Amino acid sequence: MSAAPTDLHHLLRHGDLHGALDALTPLLPGPPGSATHLNVLSGIRVYFRWMEETRGSLLHATPTQADAYSAWLAEHYAPATHKNRLTQVRTLYDLLQAESLTKNNPFRDIKGALNRPHDHRPVYSPSDIDRLLQEANLEERALVLLGAHGGLTGPEVQNLTFESIDFAQGQIKLTGRTVQATEALMNALERWGHQQGHTALFSAAGPLFDLPTTFYLRKRLHFLCQRAGVTYRAWHALRHAAGLRLLQQDLTPKTRQAAQNHLGLHSEESLRPLVKLRKATRS
Repeated sequence: MSAAPTDLHHLLRHGDLHGALDALTPLLPGPPGSATHLNVLSGIRVYFRWMEETRGSLLHATPTQADAYSAWLAEHYAPATHKNRLTQVRTLYDLLQAESLTKNNPFRDIKGALNRPHDHRPVYSPSDIDRLLQEANLEERALVLLGAHGGLTGPEVQNLTFESIDFAQGQIKLTGRTVQATEALMNALERWGHQQGHTALFSAAGPLFDLPTTFYLRKRLHFLCQRAGVTYRAWHALRHAAGLRLLQQDLTPKTRQAAQNHLGLHSEESLRPLVKLRKATRS
């Protein structure tokens, strides 16, 4: 056992959390100054400040205190940060247990909010899309509607060719699926194609857009957002808008399956965040 427990016990018995933090610092995981070390230290500081404000106990903390701290974190932090702060406090109590300063870890079973990054789906609203289309040139209009109506991914748009578009049937042929385009989308593609030389008498071939990488697609959308006064939310937010558009009438199994097929999703679970978002927008 190190000399630290005696010092810590003395400091904590006298309520000197700042002194205790100095004594704890050398015992924290990671080399001094490393990201791990600094993050754990930051989390412990937050916990100590909370205890000072609530007059909590470090050495005699209970599951009730742990629950209260977790609730406070949930109110003040995003889910991911909430979970990180709890992990940092668990590390603190593991350390105190190792030094025989506490008998148990009251945070052992406190897990915090479940954080599913895929549940958080940024989306362009219908009014955002209207403003983008008002400012768009022919190419930008086709790009926006390929995302907002067609639900195409960035790489799918980048790799589109004139041969992928069935202008007669109003369809877009993609690897693994065929997208039935809306009238607005097909009109935009026809107008852009006509500008590129694709007419009833002459069929253009090759790439539909000059997009060497998806970076150029994101760049064009970013510039369009700036002109239209719309907050930039990246390409996939247009695809999410397409999903919500498909789900706007109802959430029957048939509608969900149609939306899943349209977007090229491999499972119903992949559609769940959009279903959740659709419900939230209707509540």
